Amino acid sequence: MRIRFINAASDTVYTVALGGHRLSVTHTDGHAVRPKETGAFYIGMGERYDVTVTLGDGAFPLVALPFGKDGRAQALVRTAAGQAPSSEVKLPEFDADILIGSQLLPAEGTTLPAAEPDDEVHLHLTGQMAPYRWEMNGAPYGKNKPLEATEGRRLRINVMNMSMMSHPLHLHGPAFALADSGLRKDTLMLAPMDTKQIDLDPVAGDWMVHCHNIYHAESGMMILLSVAG
Repeated sequence: MRIRFINAASDTVYTVALGGHRLSVTHTDGHAVRPKETGAFYIGMGERYDVTVTLGDGAFPLVALPFGKDGRAQALVRTAAGQAPSSEVKLPEFDADILIGSQLLPAEGTTLPAAEPDDEVHLHLTGQMAPYRWEMNGAPYGKNKPLEATEGRRLRINVMNMSMMSHPLHLHGPAFALADSGLRKDTLMLAPMDTKQIDLDPVAGDWMVHCHNIYHAESGMMILLSVAG
């Protein structure tokens, strides 16, 4: 069976597992990856993952645990008769290694054409809970200077999360690639104090770059990517 997971939450990262099964991750954000087997994986706001799984006989819990929060979301996957698992069942899959999307590797034919970056820009993510303030490159959206690029010139964005919270960074327009692996994505989870380099072939126009935590974005954690034609 193939399952597509979409995190449509406003501000919650989830850890996902299907009790008693191993999942083979095949796609992220619509881009094929080298299949990676795991018992559980993290999914940030705005991220999408496709998995395939060979189901056993019975009734199995499909569980999403909110990271750093109480509660859970749970569905039932049934292939045969049997008692449904408890809504509080504990899954051993959550106690083993949990896959992070940036660890995936791209499938053949999904990478950007090989090229060195023609231009580089820096993107700093900053903010804190008290006072509640989230910014990009030192100011909220509308007061920060747009990132600039030119169509036809490979762009590298050096991203640094300078805050103590995780942020799902989302780029409208062309999907980017992680510079170290070539993995294609449009939403990237950044851990506290994490740094990543992402490459893209810009398309002319004005494109939004923002944190996919909607409350951070509304507070100003956005910036414009302006691409000249």
